[in-house]
Amino acid sequence: MKSNISKDFFKSKTTIFGLCVAFMGAFILFPNYLELNIMPLSLGKELWMSLDPSWVVALNYVKIKGMTWGTDIAFTYGPLAHLLTRAGWGESKLTFLLFDLFIACNYFLLFFISFQKSGSKLLTVFIILSICLLFPIWLGSANAMVLMAFLVFWIRMSIEKPKWFYYVFQIAIITLLFFAKFNTGLIAFPLFLSGITYNILSKNGNRIALLSYAIVPIVLIIALCFPFKVDLFAYVKSGFEIVSGYNDVMYLKNQLEYSYSIALFIIVILTAIIFINNYSNKKESWLKTAVLLFLFGTSVFVLFKQAFVRGDVGHLKDFFVFIPLIVLCNIDLYANFRNKYIKLLFLVPIVLPIYFIYIRCDKEVDIKDKFRKTDYISAYKEFTTTSGMHLYQNNFPLPASVLQKIGTNTVDVFPWNIQLLIENKLNYLPRPTIQSYSAFTPYLEKLNFEHYNASKAPEFVIYDYASIDDRYPLFDESRVNVALVTNYELAELFEYDGRKLLLLQKKKEFKKVIFTKVKEYAMYLNAPLVPKEGVYYEIYFYHSLKGKMVSVLEHAPEIRMEILASDGTLTQFKTSKLLLESGIFSSQFITQTSDIMNMIQPNESLKNRQIRAYYFKPIHLNSFNDKMKIIEYKIN
Repeated sequence: MKSNISKDFFKSKTTIFGLCVAFMGAFILFPNYLELNIMPLSLGKELWMSLDPSWVVALNYVKIKGMTWGTDIAFTYGPLAHLLTRAGWGESKLTFLLFDLFIACNYFLLFFISFQKSGSKLLTVFIILSICLLFPIWLGSANAMVLMAFLVFWIRMSIEKPKWFYYVFQIAIITLLFFAKFNTGLIAFPLFLSGITYNILSKNGNRIALLSYAIVPIVLIIALCFPFKVDLFAYVKSGFEIVSGYNDVMYLKNQLEYSYSIALFIIVILTAIIFINNYSNKKESWLKTAVLLFLFGTSVFVLFKQAFVRGDVGHLKDFFVFIPLIVLCNIDLYANFRNKYIKLLFLVPIVLPIYFIYIRCDKEVDIKDKFRKTDYISAYKEFTTTSGMHLYQNNFPLPASVLQKIGTNTVDVFPWNIQLLIENKLNYLPRPTIQSYSAFTPYLEKLNFEHYNASKAPEFVIYDYASIDDRYPLFDESRVNVALVTNYELAELFEYDGRKLLLLQKKKEFKKVIFTKVKEYAMYLNAPLVPKEGVYYEIYFYHSLKGKMVSVLEHAPEIRMEILASDGTLTQFKTSKLLLESGIFSSQFITQTSDIMNMIQPNESLKNRQIRAYYFKPIHLNSFNDKMKIIEYKIN
């Protein structure tokens, strides 16, 4: 009987066609690269260009050094980050191969099963083709979004029939996401549990088995924390903080015209279709409909937030690249069309991303390049733990005097150019939040301060005064800057890449910095705060109901900080609620690296750069309560 079913299955021309489509789609999307080549950065480039390469190489470095995730390092990526960044330094080529085969297996099964279940085979083939067209050759860390989409698909399949096979994929994906990229892994558990909860409440499957499936990923994650060197509580806590801080300050003005409107239009159409398809089916229970809407809505919401919080070109394109995959993974969108008009409407959110990427963004068709896999095979054969590391050519060494002073002593760098230290083979000792721009909550900032306010602080620091997105550099790590000014002295002022940098050395007589609370009071928004020397200020804004809603749906309401200098100039900077809670200090206006040097070894020139007042101005006053709280601390 089973052999007859098998024969009938493979005799079907539709089935054979579906298998061919699924195989070709999975083959096309299999990467044609094995690992990331980490190259020296050319001199004369903008400083921000060293930001991303630096954190990528730093993640491999801290793993090689055996540091603990969550305490020694607090970042949105974890011990399996290399699977997404593709940095092979210190890693095994087998982990890359297994990961890529797992992804390819998911693609194949997704494409084939969705084709089989589709109410329109040709339309499903068109979606698969659009995915193959839209996906860039290099996916890298965007594979986290792909894994989330796969998870939604397998949850949807388990709602139909709770087979153990479907849960194996779900558990594997949850575990991978948790240890690879926590901010995406964070949303995986609610999605996973929504499917299991539905099956338990609707008595769809064995309850004991379903409860076991719910427990397995938790047990697996706890067990893996030991070999992966993860402090579970600290890892989760820092992950939540990074997600919160990113939403609070890392937003930009939309860099692609009409992208926001087009994205909302696509979401509205898809939402309407899933409502029509489910509510017109009287056999579906309200609970199942609610869960299906939750799966669809959450996956689209995560994609939307990832694209439009940051708002730069790369992130915005991601929405249009990945929306067809999200559509394919939510099979209720296309499994049963109620009429031909819905089918025509469904074409719109598939065609629009192709139009946006290829017409509006002028992307070239690269489908031919995706067929070539020879580079992957040759790279696999030649792989070593250092084959992708091309930094040690040391094309742009630090000055000999700087290298001689540092020697084998520990060293850190501000604000973010970690690659500079690795390239010069220095003994890099990272602070937990490894780059200044990302220490954007009180918790993350205090982790770094505690690192610097102890004897374990690095012996040397290479300091450059800079930030991103028009932020005031001194307040990216306010407490740490207090510690640097207090416990470090100038070892050398040198020039590198056309910038003046400081080499700071820890003083022999180390003194812990203590913040003693002096007083607490309230001020109206936009009122001037006149700074006093030796006083540290924590400033607390409070969101109104509207502000809380805006923060969830888009990003945190914007706050601008204005500095009124003694010469009457008024300079504006970007800040945030959480950055202000982290604290500010200084009655001197710091504009360049030499000003930091003059703070460390007091100089008369800073007296001409006094600050008359700070102003903190929300762009939309109705997003905040009308008063802010100020807490003053004496810096001892």
